[in-house]
Amino acid sequence: MKTDVIEVQSNGKGTEEALRQVEAAAVFKNLDQKSALHLRLLAEEMMGMLRAMVGDVKASFWMEDLDKAFELHLQTTTLMDPEKRKNLLSVSSSGKNAAAKGIMGKIRDIFEEAMASRNGEDAILYEDWRFSSGEAAGMPMMGDVSSWSLNQYRSRLEKNKTEEWDELEKSIVANLADEVEIYIKGSSVELVIYKKF
Repeated sequence: MKTDVIEVQSNGKGTEEALRQVEAAAVFKNLDQKSALHLRLLAEEMMGMLRAMVGDVKASFWMEDLDKAFELHLQTTTLMDPEKRKNLLSVSSSGKNAAAKGIMGKIRDIFEEAMASRNGEDAILYEDWRFSSGEAAGMPMMGDVSSWSLNQYRSRLEKNKTEEWDELEKSIVANLADEVEIYIKGSSVELVIYKKF
């Protein structure tokens, strides 16, 4: 099942409609109260990430499921000029986005970086927040695709537990989602949160 595609914006427009759609899908799929709450929390985190983005960002939100394996999708096209993003970040003494705290803050920063890059080629990411390309990304899509995976990131952190590991353990998304991936293909950037009940 695929829900309707809702236009959501960084100014909050469409957020309530998207969350109502998630709740309706949970009822339709006979999820128990706890599972429905988890699904809504994941959608809220996704919408919160969008609201925290720089500039006026419009995206498409929808949800898909098969046998209670849910996917929450947020897709947009590249809107931010790479030079504009670089100039915005140059104001920071570190040259990085200081607001990118916690897992969702960093995922938001990766999403914005992907919007400003060309097929992930120009993405300046945190160490261990690298994109993989093409077949290595395990993508069924055709053509040049780059992706980032929360589970791959988690595996790298398990080998060297750091402050980032603590962030991961405290993250709602990292604790509730089975996987979070960001895909870049051409001018399209998509965030997908996976959850199976």
